[in-house]
This record gives sequence, structure tokens and C-alpha cells, in this order.
Amino acid sequence: MNKVGGSGRHAAHPHGDDEVQGGTTVPRPPGYTRRRTSDRDEAEQVISELYLPSRLDLSRGSAPLAVEVAALQLGVLTAGRLSHGRRVRLRTSDARNFHVNTPLRGRAASRRGSGDPVVRGPGRGLIFSPGEPAEISWSSDCVQLCLMIPRAGLEAELERLLGRSIRAPLTFDFTTSPQASVGRQWPHIARLLAEEIDHPNDRRVHEVAAGHVEGLVMDTLLLRCSHNYSEAALGHRGQAPRAAIRAAVGLIEDRPTEPWSTVRLAGEVHLSARALQDGFSRDVGIPPMTYVREVRLRRTHEALRRAARESTTVQAVAREWGFVHMGRFARAYREAFGELPSETLARDLG
Repeated sequence: MNKVGGSGRHAAHPHGDDEVQGGTTVPRPPGYTRRRTSDRDEAEQVISELYLPSRLDLSRGSAPLAVEVAALQLGVLTAGRLSHGRRVRLRTSDARNFHVNTPLRGRAASRRGSGDPVVRGPGRGLIFSPGEPAEISWSSDCVQLCLMIPRAGLEAELERLLGRSIRAPLTFDFTTSPQASVGRQWPHIARLLAEEIDHPNDRRVHEVAAGHVEGLVMDTLLLRCSHNYSEAALGHRGQAPRAAIRAAVGLIEDRPTEPWSTVRLAGEVHLSARALQDGFSRDVGIPPMTYVREVRLRRTHEALRRAARESTTVQAVAREWGFVHMGRFARAYREAFGELPSETLARDLG
């Protein structure tokens, strides 16, 4: 993500700067920005430098412009929350990368190229493929999660999944919402990204969070959304050798803090994504990424039971085992073990 230029009447928290909260300096991860502005030129500059060249049409209303942007880099992904405070129409240049826009509040009507507009409400995203401009009309209360995935990065991940080079550019079905293919998972991903934008991890754990989120997003787009390589990406349903599934389980057990994704794990054991998923369902009884989470929870539980409460914290132990969002971690931990992680740490085993 490039540094946004211009001083800006309401500029705040430029990229990578630390933020002071309650007298304590919170180190921000690289590529973090938070901006507010009522100036159209500055707003266009911010959006253009974060995503792609864009123009704002303000003819649809007379309310003042009140743009708010909060964005950060998560691996190769650019994730941002954007609102304008009024009705606007945004026109972009031809996209060079993949973009996924998901309203968190309000509604947006989006058009790709010369196609018909598609209206989306909260939690229902649209995937914009490279090659054409977009026109997006925002309701006055619309807040969108705007995600950009570099074309080269996503297509390279697809080639790793296929085990060969692709002959034609990757193109998603624009009219199909990710939610239609992914069900409740896409709104969950949207909330995950929005939470990371609002409360970004400090520099010490940002790389861990970025790796996990990047893998989750790419897995979801390539394996669960409709595109011109969908069938090939999933691969055949041939039975996975039990030895390959045992090898995958061993990798997870040996390296639970790795940013595993279905694509990466399948490649490690030379299976298609579909064969890996079917094999885990057959031999383990749960999907591979669920197994990753269960192993991490088990290791965290064991570490908390052994830890000295005077010299460590729940957060430190959880982060050691790959958990970076404490609220979701605590809920999953309580569901798995019937108590809060703080209760495990506080128990005197002597």
C-alpha cells in the first residue's frame, strides 16, 4: 500500500504510525492508515492510492461529504472500511486486480463495465475481476468493506492449486455473491476483516494475523466462489490415500502455528483440495481447517495448564499458538473446554 499524499484537513493515523490510547502508545502494523476528509479531491486521492484511480460524482444529493477510510495491509491483501456520509456515485478506471466489496451497512448498486447494476445489502459481497471499470452507487448510510487482492498473487495461488500454469485469466462470476457459494462463511470473513481494520494487531503479531487472513480469503475465493476454473480448482473426487491424510494430520500436529490453508496443505501432501477435504471427512470426521483450530486450542489448553499465572498471560499463550483475536479465541476455548482460558490459567494444580 502506498503512502497517501496530501496533508488533509482531517488526516489521522498515517501508515505505520503508532497511536496513543489512554496514555499508552500502541504500535501499529506497517501499511495501516485512517483518514477522514470532507474534500472531494483528497477523498479521490486516498481511494485512488489505496485501490485504483477513481472519481466521485456528488450530483445525487446536497448533503456534505464526510469520507472515512480505515485500511491496512494483510499480507498481499489491502482491506479497508469506507464510507462517504452521503449518497455518491464512484467511477473507477479499469481494474488491474481483484476487488471484493461487501456492504457492512446500507446498500450499494454496482456495475462492472457495461453490465447491469447489481444491488447488494449488508453481508452480501460482489467480486470484481480485472479488466473493466466499475460504477458503484452508495446509499447515504452505506459502509463497505473493500478488499483488493493482487491479480498476480491470486492467480499464482490458483496455479499452485492446479499444479500447472493457467492459459486464460482467472475471472469470477460477477452476478454471484460470495455468500451464495460460501453461505455464512463470507459474512464471517467480512466481520473478521472489519475487526482487524478497527483493532489492528500491533507489529509483533501482525505478520501472524496477516498470514492466516490471507490464506482464508484466497481459499474461500478459489474453492468456494464461482469462476472459470472452479471445477479444476476443486480437483477430482478420487479417494485420497489414507497415508496422505495421515501425513497432513502429522504436518498440522508438528507445525500448528503455520498459516495453513486448504490450498497449502493439499499441495504439501500432493492431493487436490477436494480429495483432501473428502479424506479428512472420511478419516478425521471434520474439515482440515477445523482440525487445525482444534489442535491449536488443545495446545493452548495444555500450555495454560502448565503456565505460572504470575509470569504469563492468556493473551501471550494464545498468541504463541496462533490465535490473534482474543474474543473469538475465548468463545472457541470455552466451547471446547467448558471454561474460560483465564480460569484454566488461574487454577492451582499443585
